[in-house]
Amino acid sequence: MNDGSLAEALAAIQRAVPQPLLDGEGWLRLLEVAGTLPAVLARRPVGLELRLAGDAQADLVVSARPREPDGRALLAWARSAGMAELALALERWRSGFGWLAWNADYLLLEFDAATDVRAPPCIHLAPRGAANEGPVAVSDNAFDADPAGLVGALAALSGAPPDPTAVEGLERLLAGLPPFAEMFIAGTMISRDSVRSPRVAVRRLRPEGVATVLSVMDRSEVAEQLLPLAAELDSLGARLMLDLDVGASAPAFAGLEVHHTRSYWSEGRSDGWAPALDVLVAWGLAERDRADAAIGLPGSRGPDGPLFGISHAKVGADAAGLRPAKLYLGIDRVHAAVELHAGQAVGVG
Repeated sequence: MNDGSLAEALAAIQRAVPQPLLDGEGWLRLLEVAGTLPAVLARRPVGLELRLAGDAQADLVVSARPREPDGRALLAWARSAGMAELALALERWRSGFGWLAWNADYLLLEFDAATDVRAPPCIHLAPRGAANEGPVAVSDNAFDADPAGLVGALAALSGAPPDPTAVEGLERLLAGLPPFAEMFIAGTMISRDSVRSPRVAVRRLRPEGVATVLSVMDRSEVAEQLLPLAAELDSLGARLMLDLDVGASAPAFAGLEVHHTRSYWSEGRSDGWAPALDVLVAWGLAERDRADAAIGLPGSRGPDGPLFGISHAKVGADAAGLRPAKLYLGIDRVHAAVELHAGQAVGVG
């Protein structure tokens, strides 16, 4: 599949995703985007951002480590797609020099396939030194240590001038984090009006931590919308995260992420998700048939086949209220679907 595209792998798993979650039009849009991307990206986990209400469509998330083979393919793609800033950043990252090479671990590209198949992707970065093995009382990863460098790097990726108020916003956020909380993802939303406002994700929060972060960032009206839901989900043992933009151009918006308390998505387990999805249905944030379809997704498709897992659900909010929920489906070993399909076609396996 190295001579094809990512669309070949996604097409091979199409039947595994129930139609209530992703309809025919949604697949066409998704495959149009994936058809522009190198096939080697299927050898890392791929994510689908599914809607639990509204149009049954999805956005696409891929990952890469620039200094490994998929990074070389991503660099070639960035050049061919005319993304000069990303190509230059990847060249420097691959050389081992520059802020990204010294401070970032890997990157995620998020394509808004559901809304604009031709839009450039949003780019998210993960820091070196993140507390991935367990919580630490005071986070000290690479992004914590250099907020100004992070804002500059994100501005260079987007081609937009850096926003000095974003540095102040990040410093305020980091100073106000509750114990054990960590900012572990930061990105630039290239295709959106808030491109100059970094989007960050903070993990390991309880409802009181969600309240603290939103208060520090002057989002009290958003807190009023999210906190009752956060408290109910917390009572079920869910792990909570918060996504928000920082800087003067940042919208007064935040996203509450709901994660499984018992397992990581790549274990492919569905137990524990039904109560959380039931809450989202009861709040009118998810449709019943989609919640039921989601519960049937996790698991592997054979010992060497693709593995599906629910990464998290997310509910966005602004002062006007809560937005319909989204479900983030992680898929590991996507490339195996192509090999399995080819084997079945010739009567092997």
